[in-house]
Amino acid sequence: MLFSSIPFLYYFLPCVVILYLLAPKPAKNAVLLLASLVFYAWGEKKLVVLMIAAILLSYIFGLLIEKYKDRKNLSRLFLILSVVTSLAMLFYYKYTDFFIYNFNAITGLSVPLLKIALPIGISFYTFQCLSYTVDVYRGDVPAQKNF
Repeated sequence: MLFSSIPFLYYFLPCVVILYLLAPKPAKNAVLLLASLVFYAWGEKKLVVLMIAAILLSYIFGLLIEKYKDRKNLSRLFLILSVVTSLAMLFYYKYTDFFIYNFNAITGLSVPLLKIALPIGISFYTFQCLSYTVDVYRGDVPAQKNF
């Protein structure tokens, strides 16, 4: 679904706006989160799980980093785990076939490409997740308690 498509403009967007306006204040963010996931799933049904996993991991790592901010080694460990898991997802989906292709070109072998589907916006939400956990680690923002 594109932002300029009829289904988005005449069905999805008005429903989301109405739900948002009718939702009590504590539920407004949940409405937007669910609407965003539905919008993403419209084009990437299978890969929406990846986005949810990235969100959950960042949320958990943010809480752990803040919880152990007095224990710098433990806090740093959770930051490193956050960076490694986020970048691992990004590199797997974005660069695995690229590396296999180049490996084949250099060695003359013919390792089959995995033909991994690239999730829409993976770079954007990966760097958003990284930015959040780094900001929590540096103390620039508090960890979000409400998912």
